[in-house]
Amino acid sequence: MPVASSPSDYTSINPNYATGQGFYTDIGAVSDLLQVTPFTSGTNPSAAQVGSIIKRIEGMVDEKINRSYRPIIWKNEFKDFEFTRHPIMSYYGGYVGFVQLQQMKIRKIVSLRVWEGNAYRELASAQGSITLLENFRDIHSLIFQLPNSGVSFELLAENDVSALANDEFCTTFGIKTTNNEIVDLINEKFPSNTSQFTGATASKELSSSNLNISDFFFSQKDDQDGTKVLISSLLSGDDGAGCSLKATIQQSCTTSNTSTSLTVADSSKLAVDMEVTGTNIPSSTTISSIDTSTTVTLSKAATGSASSTLTFTTTNEIPTVCSIVAFTDKEDMKRLGDFWMMSDDGRIFFLKKYPYHNKNSIIVSYVAGDGRVPSTVHEATTKLVAAEILRHDDQTIMIAETGANISAKEKYDLLRAEGMALIDGKKDLVYMLD
Repeated sequence: MPVASSPSDYTSINPNYATGQGFYTDIGAVSDLLQVTPFTSGTNPSAAQVGSIIKRIEGMVDEKINRSYRPIIWKNEFKDFEFTRHPIMSYYGGYVGFVQLQQMKIRKIVSLRVWEGNAYRELASAQGSITLLENFRDIHSLIFQLPNSGVSFELLAENDVSALANDEFCTTFGIKTTNNEIVDLINEKFPSNTSQFTGATASKELSSSNLNISDFFFSQKDDQDGTKVLISSLLSGDDGAGCSLKATIQQSCTTSNTSTSLTVADSSKLAVDMEVTGTNIPSSTTISSIDTSTTVTLSKAATGSASSTLTFTTTNEIPTVCSIVAFTDKEDMKRLGDFWMMSDDGRIFFLKKYPYHNKNSIIVSYVAGDGRVPSTVHEATTKLVAAEILRHDDQTIMIAETGANISAKEKYDLLRAEGMALIDGKKDLVYMLD
């Protein structure tokens, strides 16, 4: 039976590796074990350097145990599907078939796509999409907003490679390359697929109000359409249906005081109901009609005459530039719904909606990670981090000696051996029964 919690669990979880706070341990526990003064920005090693070691050791612990105690996204796990019960009998057994995921302790099914003969159908989460069109380089930005008019994340487009920042996506090359850039920016990962073209040397990152976009959204390219990017909400269940997705374009325009007529550069890339913002434009102004190739009518009159760059925002489509599908609820996860799951065991059961009975008919992306950090994992991580510090110690910090005068080398060997022994005890055993 899975353990929900224990008084011995490590609960001081405030992950920020830059300040030495990890998921499994922290700089306070490490300094206490080594019997040294607390690590700070001025010590050697510094708190940030110890945090980097903690991050590295936590990854090693996950790989050794083959289970994570922190949230990890697993992408595009392919599964075959076979019927284990005839559909007529499914309501008696609760499912027509199931798949076993490689990981257990599933926190969230981000994407569950099932093959239906000519396309994959999405069954999980709340999902939206962006499809780039022929004039995709004219896009100015993409905006993701959290529910209830919450925090917005704006992904700016950049057509000049030499000016590309880590919080922007490059539109210099083709549609598929641009989509790779968008995916990596949303997921805040190193753009390995495009770095050889853009010269990127660091991970993409985008934050707003001290929040990171990758904590709320996960993106991947459509396997069947390279022009389309799929974006799933990481909020629980279908809560992500309250998120909004917008695209913007900018044009040089001329306003005329008290007039609703607006002169634009190219009206073929604009649409009715697009929101207009900028100099001399009242709030909540939209396009009422497209009149000529260079003029449109606004819903409100301009407050002055001037030539300036205005921004046009849409939740639907920028003609010839991109099209958007808003976040919609795809999930009917319950015992008598499309599918249901045993989260702790990593098993998904299909009932109403299920894939064709063939190979690789299911593609799953999910967040896995135990919700608790056992004391053994905390102790093992702390000892392994301390051992790593000892291995690099050059006596610029004073490692306290014990009464038995154990050398630094002996301490290293002892801490590492004890840490690895604790990890070995946490490995899952898998029994294969014929």
